[in-house]
Amino acid sequence: MAIVDMSKFYLLAFKEKRESLLKELQKFKYVHLIDSGNDFSKEDLSAVSRSEELIDIDDYLNKSKYVIERLEKIEDKKPALESLKEGKKHFTYEEIKNRARKFNFSQIYKEISSIIDEIEKKEAENQEILNKVSELLPYKAIDIPLEDLKLTKFSKIYLGTIPQRYKENFEELLKENDSVYFNVLHTDKNYAYYLIICHKSDDEDVIDAFRKMGFTLVNFKEKGTINENINSLRERKSQNLDSIDTLNKELKNYLKYLDDFKIYYEYQSNEKLKVISSEKFLRTKNLDLIEGYVPSKFLKSFEEAIQLICGDDYYLYKKEADRNSHEVPIMLKNNKFVGPFEMLTEMYSMPKYNEIDPTPFFAPFYFIFAGIMIGDLGYGLLVFIGSLLALRFFNLDKATKRFMTFFNYLSISAMIFGLVFGSFFGGIIPLPTLINPAEDIMEMLMLSLLLGGVHIFFALGIKAYMDIRDNKPKDAFYDVGLWYMALIGAIGYGLSKAVSMNPIVVKILFYAMIIAMVGIVLTGGRSEKTTLAKFGWGVYALYGISSYIGDFVSYLRLMALVLSGSFIGLAVNMIAGMLFGSSIIGKLFAIVIFLVFQAFNCFLCYLSAYVHTARLTYVEMFNKFYEGGGVPFKKMVEDSKYFNID
Repeated sequence: MAIVDMSKFYLLAFKEKRESLLKELQKFKYVHLIDSGNDFSKEDLSAVSRSEELIDIDDYLNKSKYVIERLEKIEDKKPALESLKEGKKHFTYEEIKNRARKFNFSQIYKEISSIIDEIEKKEAENQEILNKVSELLPYKAIDIPLEDLKLTKFSKIYLGTIPQRYKENFEELLKENDSVYFNVLHTDKNYAYYLIICHKSDDEDVIDAFRKMGFTLVNFKEKGTINENINSLRERKSQNLDSIDTLNKELKNYLKYLDDFKIYYEYQSNEKLKVISSEKFLRTKNLDLIEGYVPSKFLKSFEEAIQLICGDDYYLYKKEADRNSHEVPIMLKNNKFVGPFEMLTEMYSMPKYNEIDPTPFFAPFYFIFAGIMIGDLGYGLLVFIGSLLALRFFNLDKATKRFMTFFNYLSISAMIFGLVFGSFFGGIIPLPTLINPAEDIMEMLMLSLLLGGVHIFFALGIKAYMDIRDNKPKDAFYDVGLWYMALIGAIGYGLSKAVSMNPIVVKILFYAMIIAMVGIVLTGGRSEKTTLAKFGWGVYALYGISSYIGDFVSYLRLMALVLSGSFIGLAVNMIAGMLFGSSIIGKLFAIVIFLVFQAFNCFLCYLSAYVHTARLTYVEMFNKFYEGGGVPFKKMVEDSKYFNID
């Protein structure tokens, strides 16, 4: 249960073996390639460049994705349960590669894209028709052909719009001239639509009014009446819709190729990864230099993969990865219980190679804390059965399976503490209790603080272990031992004021606290150069005791969340109970209220437990010993988007 040991390697191989070697390493998977950090002159080595290949691959990926998205839109959707049961199909990388190479991508893509282009052309035309109809509709009151709305010997005719806020002022301006005729054809929220006729001699005055009021002229090039044009456009739209329907039916004949396009997409994704990986190579005229990391346990298999391609014509230098190097990729390996909790470590940050994997250390605490926060046998049983059925009957991908297993474990803890608290769906069925959170407030308070203390001291203990492991026993004493003394002394001395304790023990606790505090002041700034700086940082380090008070208070959320969940559940039961005692309709409402709101409260309890326990882990625990910032191990096979690649 730890960070997987890594070995660094340098491989020299002939460049003509590059493609074959890349394919074999991709098949092997467990290789993390890096850019060489060595300072080679241009005469010695240069980087491999394959930018044109990447452009071609990106083109294939974009085309594949484009077709996949269009075909998925017209695919008949399966019921949700059936879809989950089937899940993603399983393929080996070899199967993906073989099927992709056999697929006539260019020809099928050409046929599909021509159909899609025609559909999009019709859809674009329909959008233009809609826009044109929306332009014409406000003027449909005009029942004469548009070509007749033209300049006459004595008059001018205008069509256009004006913002509603200027409508009244605009009409007053027009009314000042008796020879100007106007008609409001239509109004909407924003605009008024006008037909305006004026004598040629008044044209300048009318144009001036247009300019002042923001009148927008409209000029229709169509012939015939407005209604004739609208009907013609709508007829064309209807014809286009029929054509689109026919084309979509034709496109459905290509749904049989959907999986082939997905396979081709996966294949090209891995080809892209292979090309990007090769760009990390350095080369001479005849040789490639490859640098990277491989899990130490796979070294033998790694060398066998190289020999399979290169025979004896290669040079491989390997060594244990530098414990203090930040470039060493991180791979975690834990048992079945701890493994699902790795997602929390990954979400925060992977450990550096010289750190420890925090997952096995926080997992038991997370299990307990989340169980306390949920604290209901019914909620635990509900999620336990649901997650178990999903794991048993649904074909889930690795990430979803891990997520389901994680909540399956939390539900076990919720059931355990549900029995401790005697809670079953908010108390719908009375159960014997060891602790009643609603009544035993002090017991819950003490339990929360006690668990918080254990959590914090355990985290400090990990810090001490890491210092001792790294041959820094003094740091372990200064940064952990003294804080143990100070905190235990302060807590014990504080308790002596509330409970009766042996005076000698009280004195020991008091002096231990004082000695530890003095020690923290003297050693907290030991890395500084001047005496004043050492003392100043030492005082600041001692001031950190106030943050420990905040840390302990944070654990009261254990009590707060179990109380909030149980009170909401109890309130739902009371409301449902009152309704259930009335008519048949009341009973039906009671059942609905109970099921819906208990399910919602269950969701809230799990969500709160997930978030707040993660917060206790990240802030209160990791803050004591864990830095993170490691680089995740990147395999030579791309994570699959559409399939499970074994």
